[in-house]
Amino acid sequence: MSFAAALTDPRVVAAMIGGAVVAGGWVVTHVLSARRDRAARAERVRDVQGALYAEIRVHVATLKSQNLPRYGAEIEALILKGSGFFPVIPTEHNDRLFTAIVEEIHVLPFRVVDPVVRYYNQLATIGAMIADLRAVDIAHLDAARAARMYRHYIEMKIEAIELGEKAMEFLLAHLTGGSEAVARLVDSQQNARLAETKAGVTSWIESEKARLSAGNSPASGRFGQ
Repeated sequence: MSFAAALTDPRVVAAMIGGAVVAGGWVVTHVLSARRDRAARAERVRDVQGALYAEIRVHVATLKSQNLPRYGAEIEALILKGSGFFPVIPTEHNDRLFTAIVEEIHVLPFRVVDPVVRYYNQLATIGAMIADLRAVDIAHLDAARAARMYRHYIEMKIEAIELGEKAMEFLLAHLTGGSEAVARLVDSQQNARLAETKAGVTSWIESEKARLSAGNSPASGRFGQ
């Protein structure tokens, strides 16, 4: 049977139509499955981001409420008195949600992951510092050194506030505006850093001009003799 004749055979036509229907069904099933997968992934990303945002927000709010600069200075002054005083440093667990979902952190965009990981890395560093402070034997440690250790601990917690706020900023940007909003946030921060650098350079140049105009030029010193 020739090809042209085969195309007129009802059995061949029926087989071709049946094959087309099956193939079309596969395509539709694949498209619907891929759409469901994308929707499920997007929902999981929102869930992960929302959970992390909530955990970070609670901890940052707690740190802010403690007025760390004033409290740290007061405790440092008490340690420096040398009377054997050293505060009790409680163990902290402010990363329970992150620890529970850390294996899924890869679902977040890289630009969001970076500030989040930096914040939680700071918490891990603080945890190690707490372990060191809890092991301090104030009876055999110089009061000045103990005070410096405690000051460093407070400074690390203050830095955690800044890192936490930045992580929340990126999480919220992606939750509300997606990758485009995160890209705009990155650009704005880069522009801010560039402006700060330029301002610093300009200030340095102006100070050098003032120094030279005051007669402190190298030519007026021993190099010009």
